[in-house]
Formats: sequence, structure tokens, C-alpha cells
Amino acid sequence: MLPQSTLLRNKKIMKSSKISIRLIILSQLFIFSSFVQADDVDDIMNVVQSWAELENDLESQAKLIREDRVQITGSVRQSNQAKNLEVQIASHNARVNHEGGAAELIVRIESPLVKIYDNTAVISFIRLVNAIPHDGMPSSPSSAWATMVLVKESNEWKIAHHHMSPIGM
Repeated sequence: MLPQSTLLRNKKIMKSSKISIRLIILSQLFIFSSFVQADDVDDIMNVVQSWAELENDLESQAKLIREDRVQITGSVRQSNQAKNLEVQIASHNARVNHEGGAAELIVRIESPLVKIYDNTAVISFIRLVNAIPHDGMPSSPSSAWATMVLVKESNEWKIAHHHMSPIGM
């Protein structure tokens, strides 16, 4: 039989080992969590950049948007994404027909700030748009403050809410 002091020492070692194992597991979870968060930020930025690049391809752009998206631009709130897309496409086509060709739109995302809350992300940024007409002189870029809310479902981020306000108003 082991002496009492040896038994006490062994119990302390086992207790210390359990605490060490728990600390190791917790630290690994925190490290993994920060990698997941960083990956999510990259994924969110990819969605927003793709949205910006697809400004001339509204049907492809719509694939980045949830069916229940709410869009606020100017003083108008639109909550029916299907009708909103229909109006956007009709307006784009009428503009192209009226102007005799499509303008090249270059949309830039500046100073993005991303916050993630579980499966929801809020991103705020400045949206700069240069419109280069097919047959005329380009104008100065327009700018707007933009906020988007993205929701992650089935491991995919999609735009659920979008709000833009002109800068300087």
C-alpha cells in the first residue's frame, strides 16, 4: 500500500492534469474560433465584392441576395426582392435602349467594417461608382454610405438587408 503522502501527491497531479487538459482544449477552441471568424470575414467580403462587380449583371447579382431582402435607397424601402429585381432589370434595359448602349459601371468598396454575430454579419462601407457611358464622357464618381446585413445559411452568406445613403446629405 502506498503511503498517504504519495496518494495525496498523485491526486494533486491528476487534478492538475485535468485542469491542464481543459485549458488546452479551451485554447484550441479559441484559436479555431478566430480562424473561423477570419474565414467568415473573407467570405463576407467576397460576397460584397462580387455584388459590386455584378452591377451590370443584375440577374447574377440577385443570386447573392436572399428572397426576403429589404433594400432602402434614397427615401424608398423595397421589401419584395422579386419585384425589385423586375423593376431594376426593366429600368436598366430602358436606360440602355434610351442611351443606345450600356454604360460601364465600376463599383468600389472602400473602408469596409465587418461585425459578425453568430450567423449574422453587418458590414458598413463607402460605395464609389464610376459610370462610363458607351458614347460620352465619364462623370465624377458618385458615393454613398452603405450598410448590408448578411445571413449565413447552409454555410453560405447572402445579403438580407441593404441600405444606402448619399454622402454629404
